[in-house]
Amino acid sequence: MRTILMAWLTALALTSTVGAQDIVRPLKSEEFRVRYAYAFELLNEVLRRTTQQYGPYVELAYTDDISVARSHLEAIKGARINIMISDVGHKELDEGMIPIPFPIDKGLLGYRVALISKDSQAKIAQVQTLDQFRALSVGQGALWGDVRVYEYNHVTVRTAETYESLFLMLTHGRFDMFPRGVTEAPGELAAYQGRYPRLAIEQHLLIKYPFAQCFYVSKSDPHLATRINDGLEQMERDGSFDAFFNRHFAEQLSGLKLQTRTVIELKNPFLPSWVPYARKELWFDPAKPY
Repeated sequence: MRTILMAWLTALALTSTVGAQDIVRPLKSEEFRVRYAYAFELLNEVLRRTTQQYGPYVELAYTDDISVARSHLEAIKGARINIMISDVGHKELDEGMIPIPFPIDKGLLGYRVALISKDSQAKIAQVQTLDQFRALSVGQGALWGDVRVYEYNHVTVRTAETYESLFLMLTHGRFDMFPRGVTEAPGELAAYQGRYPRLAIEQHLLIKYPFAQCFYVSKSDPHLATRINDGLEQMERDGSFDAFFNRHFAEQLSGLKLQTRTVIELKNPFLPSWVPYARKELWFDPAKPY
């Protein structure tokens, strides 16, 4: 599947003029700037590294606050937004855009710690098994890919239409936990604890399932898609991707003490076939040093 996808990317790129200026139109609303700070920095690094081969680029970010559903529609159209950072498995993005088959987070999106209200820690600390975990409820965005993973594993999910609403619902006890990728939780705690003083990172559980975060590019910009894919692969080959990743996450991963947590492992039958899960060098292994 990966070979077919790469051949498709290459063929599409031939329709563009090599060396033409790429127009990069990411969604950079306030929410996205917080949630995807690492991904935006990685994107800039990839574009910078590929300038000699692929030509100059200019960023024209879309900064309005819009819903997830509308952002997907705009990204598929490609006029206002032509690149999305997203968890994998959204059918509309998989079919309507060009997915870049490279897990930019090394699959850390599938390693989850939870944001909680501090009052919930004692109760959650008693959980040792998946059956006990099912007695809790989790909060997620209504259109997030994780929702069906939790539902498939018979975990109660409460949803909200907006990201901001989830913090308010959590602090009001509408659900027990707000599971976040281990790369997301520390930054979100720092960003939102001022508004929600009882917010904390849960200290006992590590929720795990196959998942990833990737770039998606509009089908109207195949040159940009090939450029991003090539840049990521170049960084992986020369070791700079691992160095970039570790520079951003090694300290916070160490602080989360993943190796000492009780692991709750969930099944994810929804991982798209284009995701390169067999390329183990691209995926995070908590047993290895970082």
